[in-house]
Amino acid sequence: MKLSRQLKMNLNKVAVITIGYILINIFIFFFNYALINSPYSLGPSPLFNFRIYFLSNIVVGLIAGVLGGIILVSVNSQLFRRRSFKFAMLTTLTAYVLIFVLVNVVTTFTNVLVEQGFSGVSFDTIKTALGFILNPTLITTFILWGAITLLTLFLLQVNDKFGPGILLKFLAGNYHQPKKEERIFMFMDMRSSTSIAEKIGNEKYFNLLNDLFADVTSTILNNEGEIYQYVGDEIVISWSLKKGIRNANCLNCFSQIQEKLVDLRPIYEKKYKVMPEFKAGIHYGSVMAGEVGVIKKDIIYSGDVLNTTARIQEQCNQYNVDILISKETFNLISDTDGYKLIPLGSIELRGKKRNIDLNTINII
Repeated sequence: MKLSRQLKMNLNKVAVITIGYILINIFIFFFNYALINSPYSLGPSPLFNFRIYFLSNIVVGLIAGVLGGIILVSVNSQLFRRRSFKFAMLTTLTAYVLIFVLVNVVTTFTNVLVEQGFSGVSFDTIKTALGFILNPTLITTFILWGAITLLTLFLLQVNDKFGPGILLKFLAGNYHQPKKEERIFMFMDMRSSTSIAEKIGNEKYFNLLNDLFADVTSTILNNEGEIYQYVGDEIVISWSLKKGIRNANCLNCFSQIQEKLVDLRPIYEKKYKVMPEFKAGIHYGSVMAGEVGVIKKDIIYSGDVLNTTARIQEQCNQYNVDILISKETFNLISDTDGYKLIPLGSIELRGKKRNIDLNTINII
Protein backbone atom coordinates (compact mmCIF):
# COMPACT_ATOMS: atom_id res chain seq x y z
CA MET A 1 0.00 0.00 0.00
CA LYS A 2 1.41 3.37 -1.02
CA LEU A 3 1.53 5.91 1.80
CA SER A 4 0.41 9.46 1.10
CA ARG A 5 3.09 12.13 1.35
CA GLN A 6 1.20 13.74 4.23
CA LEU A 7 1.37 10.47 6.19
CA LYS A 8 5.06 10.05 5.35
CA MET A 9 5.78 13.57 6.60
CA ASN A 10 3.84 12.91 9.81
CA LEU A 11 5.78 9.68 10.38
CA ASN A 12 9.05 11.55 9.81
CA LYS A 13 7.98 14.16 12.39
CA VAL A 14 7.20 11.41 14.91
CA ALA A 15 10.61 9.84 14.21
CA VAL A 16 12.40 13.16 14.77
CA ILE A 17 10.45 13.78 17.99
CA THR A 18 11.25 10.26 19.22
CA ILE A 19 14.97 10.65 18.56
CA GLY A 20 14.89 14.05 20.27
CA TYR A 21 13.12 12.69 23.36
CA ILE A 22 15.57 9.78 23.63
CA LEU A 23 18.52 12.18 23.47
CA ILE A 24 16.91 14.44 26.08
CA ASN A 25 16.38 11.47 28.40
CA ILE A 26 19.98 10.35 27.92
CA PHE A 27 21.17 13.87 28.75
CA ILE A 28 18.99 13.94 31.89
CA PHE A 29 20.38 10.54 32.93
CA PHE A 30 24.02 11.63 32.63
CA PHE A 31 23.25 14.97 34.30
CA ASN A 32 21.72 13.21 37.31
CA TYR A 33 24.52 10.63 37.27
CA ALA A 34 27.09 13.42 37.41
CA LEU A 35 25.24 15.01 40.35
CA ILE A 36 25.09 11.87 42.46
CA ASN A 37 28.79 11.24 41.80
CA SER A 38 29.87 14.77 42.66
CA PRO A 39 32.07 15.39 45.75
CA TYR A 40 29.08 16.99 47.51
CA SER A 41 26.85 13.93 47.06
CA LEU A 42 26.63 10.71 49.05
CA GLY A 43 27.07 8.78 45.82
CA PRO A 44 24.75 6.30 44.10
CA SER A 45 22.76 3.71 45.99
CA PRO A 46 24.31 0.22 46.24
CA LEU A 47 21.31 -0.98 44.24
CA PHE A 48 22.12 1.42 41.39
CA ASN A 49 22.88 -0.42 38.14
CA PHE A 50 24.29 1.93 35.49
CA ARG A 51 23.41 -0.29 32.53
CA ILE A 52 19.83 -0.98 33.62
CA TYR A 53 19.06 2.65 34.45
CA PHE A 54 20.67 3.85 31.23
CA LEU A 55 18.64 1.44 29.09
CA SER A 56 15.45 2.23 31.03
CA ASN A 57 15.92 5.94 30.23
CA ILE A 58 16.26 5.09 26.54
CA VAL A 59 13.10 2.98 26.66
CA VAL A 60 11.18 5.74 28.48
CA GLY A 61 12.37 8.28 25.89
CA LEU A 62 11.34 5.91 23.10
CA ILE A 63 7.86 5.36 24.51
CA ALA A 64 7.38 9.07 25.29
CA GLY A 65 8.61 10.04 21.82
CA VAL A 66 6.40 7.58 19.92
CA LEU A 67 3.22 8.16 21.95
CA GLY A 68 3.76 11.89 22.47
CA GLY A 69 4.87 12.36 18.87
CA ILE A 70 1.84 10.59 17.44
CA ILE A 71 -0.54 12.56 19.67
CA LEU A 72 1.09 15.97 19.08
CA VAL A 73 1.54 15.50 15.31
CA SER A 74 -2.00 14.17 14.85
CA VAL A 75 -3.62 16.86 16.98
CA ASN A 76 -1.55 19.63 15.38
CA SER A 77 -2.40 18.54 11.83
CA GLN A 78 -6.09 17.83 12.45
CA LEU A 79 -7.26 20.07 15.32
CA PHE A 80 -4.82 22.97 15.57
CA ARG A 81 -4.08 23.69 11.90
CA ARG A 82 -7.09 26.00 11.60
CA ARG A 83 -6.92 27.39 15.13
CA SER A 84 -4.80 30.14 16.66
CA PHE A 85 -1.35 29.48 18.07
CA LYS A 86 -2.56 30.64 21.50
CA PHE A 87 -5.43 28.14 21.41
CA ALA A 88 -3.03 25.33 20.49
CA MET A 89 -0.56 26.12 23.29
CA LEU A 90 -3.22 26.63 26.00
CA THR A 91 -5.12 23.48 25.00
CA THR A 92 -1.93 21.42 25.02
CA LEU A 93 -0.82 22.83 28.38
CA THR A 94 -4.23 22.15 29.94
CA ALA A 95 -4.33 18.59 28.59
CA TYR A 96 -0.75 17.96 29.76
CA VAL A 97 -1.49 19.17 33.31
CA LEU A 98 -4.70 17.14 33.56
CA ILE A 99 -3.09 13.94 32.21
CA PHE A 100 0.00 14.30 34.42
CA VAL A 101 -2.04 14.95 37.56
CA LEU A 102 -4.58 12.24 36.77
CA VAL A 103 -1.94 9.58 36.06
CA ASN A 104 0.08 10.35 39.20
CA VAL A 105 -2.94 10.65 41.50
CA VAL A 106 -4.50 7.41 40.20
CA THR A 107 -1.17 5.55 40.33
CA THR A 108 -0.30 6.73 43.82
CA PHE A 109 -3.68 6.02 45.38
CA THR A 110 -3.95 2.69 43.58
CA ASN A 111 -0.67 1.64 45.18
CA VAL A 112 -1.99 2.74 48.59
CA LEU A 113 -5.16 0.68 48.13
CA VAL A 114 -3.21 -2.36 46.92
CA GLU A 115 -0.84 -2.20 49.88
CA GLN A 116 -3.28 -1.27 52.65
CA GLY A 117 -6.80 -1.82 51.33
CA PHE A 118 -9.75 0.50 51.91
CA SER A 119 -9.60 -0.03 55.64
CA GLY A 120 -6.04 1.25 55.74
CA VAL A 121 -6.87 4.58 54.12
CA SER A 122 -6.54 7.38 56.65
CA PHE A 123 -5.62 11.02 56.84
CA ASP A 124 -1.96 10.07 57.33
CA THR A 125 -1.86 7.75 54.31
CA ILE A 126 -3.52 10.41 52.15
CA LYS A 127 -1.01 12.97 53.42
CA THR A 128 1.86 10.59 52.61
CA ALA A 129 0.46 9.97 49.13
CA LEU A 130 0.09 13.69 48.47
CA GLY A 131 3.64 14.19 49.69
CA PHE A 132 4.83 11.72 47.07
CA ILE A 133 2.80 13.45 44.36
CA LEU A 134 4.14 16.88 45.35
CA ASN A 135 7.76 15.86 45.91
CA PRO A 136 10.33 18.19 44.28
CA THR A 137 11.70 15.53 41.90
CA LEU A 138 8.26 14.83 40.45
CA ILE A 139 7.43 18.55 40.21
CA THR A 140 10.75 19.17 38.43
CA THR A 141 10.00 16.35 35.99
CA PHE A 142 6.51 17.77 35.46
CA ILE A 143 7.86 21.25 34.63
CA LEU A 144 10.69 19.93 32.44
CA TRP A 145 8.54 17.68 30.27
CA GLY A 146 5.79 20.28 30.15
CA ALA A 147 8.28 22.72 28.67
CA ILE A 148 9.54 20.05 26.24
CA THR A 149 5.96 19.25 25.16
CA LEU A 150 5.15 22.92 24.51
CA LEU A 151 8.46 23.38 22.69
CA THR A 152 7.63 20.38 20.49
CA LEU A 153 4.25 21.87 19.59
CA PHE A 154 5.87 25.25 18.96
CA LEU A 155 8.34 23.69 16.51
CA LEU A 156 5.51 21.82 14.75
CA GLN A 157 3.64 25.12 14.34
CA VAL A 158 6.78 26.89 13.09
CA ASN A 159 7.36 24.03 10.64
CA ASP A 160 3.83 24.59 9.28
CA LYS A 161 4.63 28.29 8.94
CA PHE A 162 7.75 27.65 6.86
CA GLY A 163 6.37 24.67 4.95
CA PRO A 164 7.44 21.00 4.86
CA GLY A 165 11.21 20.56 5.07
CA ILE A 166 12.01 24.28 4.96
CA LEU A 167 12.56 24.73 8.71
CA LEU A 168 15.37 22.15 8.78
CA LYS A 169 16.99 23.76 5.74
CA PHE A 170 16.69 27.15 7.41
CA LEU A 171 18.23 25.90 10.67
CA ALA A 172 21.00 24.13 8.75
CA GLY A 173 21.80 27.38 6.93
CA ASN A 174 21.30 25.83 3.49
CA TYR A 175 20.08 29.14 2.08
CA HIS A 176 22.24 31.54 4.07
CA GLN A 177 24.19 32.03 0.86
CA PRO A 178 22.09 32.18 -2.33
CA LYS A 179 22.20 29.06 -4.47
CA LYS A 180 21.11 28.38 -8.02
CA GLU A 181 18.34 25.83 -8.57
CA GLU A 182 16.32 24.50 -11.48
CA ARG A 183 12.67 24.55 -10.46
CA ILE A 184 9.17 24.17 -11.90
CA PHE A 185 6.55 26.71 -10.82
CA MET A 186 2.78 26.60 -11.08
CA PHE A 187 0.81 29.79 -10.49
CA MET A 188 -2.72 28.69 -9.63
CA ASP A 189 -5.30 31.47 -9.45
CA MET A 190 -9.00 31.34 -8.58
CA ARG A 191 -11.33 32.29 -11.41
CA SER A 192 -13.75 35.22 -11.04
CA SER A 193 -12.36 36.02 -7.60
CA THR A 194 -13.42 39.68 -7.70
CA SER A 195 -17.06 38.92 -8.53
CA ILE A 196 -17.15 36.12 -5.92
CA ALA A 197 -15.80 38.49 -3.24
CA GLU A 198 -18.43 41.09 -4.15
CA LYS A 199 -21.16 38.47 -4.08
CA ILE A 200 -20.45 36.84 -0.70
CA GLY A 201 -18.69 39.65 1.18
CA ASN A 202 -15.17 39.99 2.58
CA GLU A 203 -15.57 37.76 5.65
CA LYS A 204 -17.15 34.85 3.79
CA TYR A 205 -14.63 35.29 0.98
CA PHE A 206 -11.76 35.00 3.44
CA ASN A 207 -13.29 31.82 4.91
CA LEU A 208 -13.78 30.47 1.40
CA LEU A 209 -10.08 30.96 0.61
CA ASN A 210 -9.13 29.33 3.90
CA ASP A 211 -11.29 26.28 3.18
CA LEU A 212 -10.13 26.11 -0.41
CA PHE A 213 -6.42 26.25 0.42
CA ALA A 214 -6.89 23.63 3.15
CA ASP A 215 -8.78 21.29 0.80
CA VAL A 216 -6.13 21.35 -1.93
CA THR A 217 -3.07 21.08 0.35
CA SER A 218 -3.04 17.28 0.61
CA THR A 219 -3.20 16.96 -3.18
CA ILE A 220 -0.24 19.33 -3.56
CA LEU A 221 1.77 17.38 -0.99
CA ASN A 222 0.89 13.99 -2.50
CA ASN A 223 2.31 15.23 -5.80
CA GLU A 224 5.55 16.32 -4.06
CA GLY A 225 4.78 20.01 -4.46
CA GLU A 226 5.92 22.78 -2.13
CA ILE A 227 3.58 25.69 -1.38
CA TYR A 228 5.88 28.65 -1.99
CA GLN A 229 3.43 31.50 -1.43
CA TYR A 230 -0.19 32.44 -0.98
CA VAL A 231 -0.80 35.70 -2.84
CA GLY A 232 -4.39 36.76 -2.28
CA ASP A 233 -6.46 34.11 -4.03
CA GLU A 234 -3.42 32.65 -5.77
CA ILE A 235 -1.24 29.70 -4.73
CA VAL A 236 2.31 29.52 -6.02
CA ILE A 237 3.48 25.90 -6.05
CA SER A 238 7.05 24.83 -6.69
CA TRP A 239 8.94 21.62 -7.41
CA SER A 240 12.58 20.81 -7.86
CA LEU A 241 12.98 19.89 -11.52
CA LYS A 242 13.41 16.21 -10.68
CA LYS A 243 10.29 16.00 -8.51
CA GLY A 244 8.16 18.12 -10.83
CA ILE A 245 8.65 15.93 -13.89
CA ARG A 246 8.65 12.65 -11.97
CA ASN A 247 5.35 10.84 -12.57
CA ALA A 248 4.11 14.06 -14.21
CA ASN A 249 3.61 15.52 -10.72
CA CYS A 250 3.15 19.10 -11.92
CA LEU A 251 0.36 18.05 -14.31
CA ASN A 252 -1.25 15.53 -11.97
CA CYS A 253 -1.35 18.10 -9.20
CA PHE A 254 -3.60 20.44 -11.15
CA SER A 255 -5.82 17.76 -12.68
CA GLN A 256 -6.36 16.09 -9.29
CA ILE A 257 -7.19 19.43 -7.66
CA GLN A 258 -9.80 20.04 -10.36
CA GLU A 259 -11.28 16.58 -9.77
CA LYS A 260 -11.32 17.18 -6.01
CA LEU A 261 -13.15 20.48 -6.40
CA VAL A 262 -15.81 18.75 -8.49
CA ASP A 263 -16.33 16.28 -5.64
CA LEU A 264 -16.52 19.16 -3.14
CA ARG A 265 -18.92 21.19 -5.27
CA PRO A 266 -22.06 20.41 -3.16
CA ILE A 267 -20.27 21.53 0.01
CA TYR A 268 -19.09 24.85 -1.42
CA GLU A 269 -22.41 25.60 -3.08
CA LYS A 270 -24.25 24.92 0.18
CA LYS A 271 -21.86 26.92 2.35
CA TYR A 272 -20.91 29.81 0.04
CA LYS A 273 -23.40 29.61 -2.86
CA VAL A 274 -20.45 29.59 -5.29
CA MET A 275 -18.19 27.00 -6.86
CA PRO A 276 -14.48 27.98 -6.85
CA GLU A 277 -12.39 27.01 -9.87
CA PHE A 278 -8.70 27.43 -10.63
CA LYS A 279 -6.69 28.35 -13.68
CA ALA A 280 -2.96 27.65 -13.81
CA GLY A 281 0.25 28.40 -15.64
CA ILE A 282 3.31 26.11 -15.52
CA HIS A 283 6.90 26.89 -16.49
CA TYR A 284 10.41 26.00 -15.38
CA GLY A 285 13.76 27.73 -15.23
CA SER A 286 16.71 28.78 -13.09
CA VAL A 287 16.19 30.68 -9.86
CA MET A 288 18.37 31.96 -7.08
CA ALA A 289 17.16 30.67 -3.70
CA GLY A 290 18.25 32.31 -0.47
CA GLU A 291 17.38 34.06 2.78
CA VAL A 292 16.33 37.70 2.70
CA GLY A 293 15.36 40.15 5.41
CA VAL A 294 16.83 41.43 8.65
CA ILE A 295 14.20 41.57 11.41
CA LYS A 296 11.93 39.22 9.42
CA LYS A 297 13.71 36.53 7.46
CA ASP A 298 12.26 34.49 4.64
CA ILE A 299 13.50 32.11 1.97
CA ILE A 300 12.63 33.38 -1.50
CA TYR A 301 13.17 32.42 -5.12
CA SER A 302 14.31 35.07 -7.56
CA GLY A 303 14.42 34.72 -11.31
CA ASP A 304 12.68 35.45 -14.60
CA VAL A 305 10.86 32.11 -14.48
CA LEU A 306 8.53 33.47 -11.78
CA ASN A 307 7.56 36.48 -13.84
CA THR A 308 7.13 34.36 -16.96
CA THR A 309 4.96 31.79 -15.18
CA ALA A 310 2.70 34.56 -13.86
CA ARG A 311 2.32 35.92 -17.40
CA ILE A 312 1.54 32.43 -18.74
CA GLN A 313 -1.22 32.04 -16.17
CA GLU A 314 -2.72 35.39 -17.26
CA GLN A 315 -3.20 33.97 -20.77
CA CYS A 316 -5.70 31.38 -19.50
CA ASN A 317 -8.49 33.96 -19.73
CA GLN A 318 -7.36 35.02 -23.20
CA TYR A 319 -7.62 31.46 -24.54
CA ASN A 320 -10.47 30.37 -22.25
CA VAL A 321 -8.58 27.36 -20.87
CA ASP A 322 -7.91 26.07 -17.36
CA ILE A 323 -4.21 25.35 -17.73
CA LEU A 324 -1.28 26.52 -19.85
CA ILE A 325 2.18 25.00 -19.87
CA SER A 326 5.25 26.06 -21.81
CA LYS A 327 6.32 23.59 -24.49
CA GLU A 328 9.85 23.33 -23.09
CA THR A 329 8.44 22.30 -19.69
CA PHE A 330 6.03 19.74 -21.15
CA ASN A 331 8.86 18.20 -23.21
CA LEU A 332 10.76 17.40 -20.01
CA ILE A 333 7.93 15.20 -18.73
CA SER A 334 8.33 11.62 -19.93
CA ASP A 335 5.20 10.12 -18.37
CA THR A 336 2.41 12.07 -20.08
CA ASP A 337 0.03 9.17 -20.64
CA GLY A 338 -3.50 10.36 -20.04
CA TYR A 339 -2.80 13.90 -21.28
CA LYS A 340 -3.36 15.27 -24.75
CA LEU A 341 -1.24 18.28 -25.71
CA ILE A 342 -2.99 21.07 -27.61
CA PRO A 343 -0.47 23.58 -29.05
CA LEU A 344 -1.49 27.24 -29.09
CA GLY A 345 1.56 28.54 -30.94
CA SER A 346 4.22 31.10 -30.13
CA ILE A 347 2.67 33.66 -27.80
CA GLU A 348 3.85 37.13 -26.91
CA LEU A 349 3.64 37.65 -23.16
CA ARG A 350 3.12 41.02 -21.49
CA GLY A 351 6.43 42.67 -20.69
CA LYS A 352 8.47 39.97 -22.45
CA LYS A 353 10.66 40.47 -25.52
CA ARG A 354 10.79 36.78 -26.41
CA ASN A 355 7.71 34.84 -27.50
CA ILE A 356 7.06 31.50 -25.84
CA ASP A 357 5.42 28.33 -27.15
CA LEU A 358 2.36 27.60 -25.04
CA ASN A 359 0.13 24.55 -24.82
CA THR A 360 -2.98 23.57 -22.99
CA ILE A 361 -3.77 20.00 -22.10
CA ASN A 362 -6.83 17.76 -22.03
CA ILE A 363 -7.21 14.70 -19.84
CA ILE A 364 -7.83 11.58 -21.96
